[in-house]
Amino acid sequence: MRTAEESRQRWDTLFDQHQCASLEELCQKLKSKLHGDPCEDGLRSICWKAFLVHKNVDRESWPTQLSDTRGAYTALKDHFMKYIDHPDDLPSAADPLAEDDNSPWQSLRQDEAIRTEIYQDVERCLQENYFFREPTTKRRMLDILFIFVKLNPDLGYRQGMHELLAPVLWAVWQDAIEKDSVSEDNLPSKDRELLLQALDPDYMEHDAFAIFCAIMQTAKLFYEHDEMKSNSDQQNVSSIIARSQRIHQILLGSVDPELMSHLQTIDILPQIYLTRWLRLFFGREFPFENTLSMWDLMFTDLRPELVELVCVSMLIRIRWQCKMHPLSILCTIESNNPPSIVMRLFVGPRFAVEIPFPGAS
Repeated sequence: MRTAEESRQRWDTLFDQHQCASLEELCQKLKSKLHGDPCEDGLRSICWKAFLVHKNVDRESWPTQLSDTRGAYTALKDHFMKYIDHPDDLPSAADPLAEDDNSPWQSLRQDEAIRTEIYQDVERCLQENYFFREPTTKRRMLDILFIFVKLNPDLGYRQGMHELLAPVLWAVWQDAIEKDSVSEDNLPSKDRELLLQALDPDYMEHDAFAIFCAIMQTAKLFYEHDEMKSNSDQQNVSSIIARSQRIHQILLGSVDPELMSHLQTIDILPQIYLTRWLRLFFGREFPFENTLSMWDLMFTDLRPELVELVCVSMLIRIRWQCKMHPLSILCTIESNNPPSIVMRLFVGPRFAVEIPFPGAS
């Protein structure tokens, strides 16, 4: 969290110094960094919300959108956690031992099982960072993931989702204002109301949930466990395996057929490493702060195709490492892949043109 004075300075840096009239302009500022970095020097969580939640930089519309998303999360928590937070409110006529699927006791037991599974991952998440060791942080992560699962029963909870949520909650917490530091002197009237609303520490969990759900609109495709027909042998394969094969054979093969052929020859299945890259948005491949910088750029145009392009970029970046020490691809590759270099590869126009996407015009 930050003092009101620092928050105001960062707010002014983001909106006065950069003066972005559209998301496209903000995106260009992030990519060029000619006059500073809107996320690093400004407010990362505000940029993420602009790209993923608000989908605009029209600050006049933000108060209503913030109230709507926060109110929706409050209502969802009240609904899905009613008996978890207040078990004494369970109907007295309901039999606790009944195995009826419609029994509120049965629903409570199922919910508790889901929360236990989630908490096992939350408990281990980024424990080298003091923030994620805090009981309040763990509770927020648990509640956010639980509400998401209740809204998406077809997907359920999948290991790795907590690693997508963690950086989001960190970014929102880091930008939140310390209320004790607020005064008329350090927060003049200009944008005061919106700044206090947007960075309100009482709504960190609500805002993190909104950003996380927006991210999962793309990421859920990498977590789905349905099956599809493989083009090669018409056997059922999981969607993540099929996607990994497409990245390897079609996308990588179109720009670096030699590397693609080499990886096939040494028989390293692409899903072994691509599953981790795709599902975690490369969070284990770089130091935490570098991951945040990488996400800054990814969130400017978050699509499954873009995430796949980053996979190809990373493979090209470590092509000689792959050829000399092929098993190293199965490990994290932070020492050989500065995010700025990886991102430069896929945001460049030449690289984008050379990658064909099926069905693209």
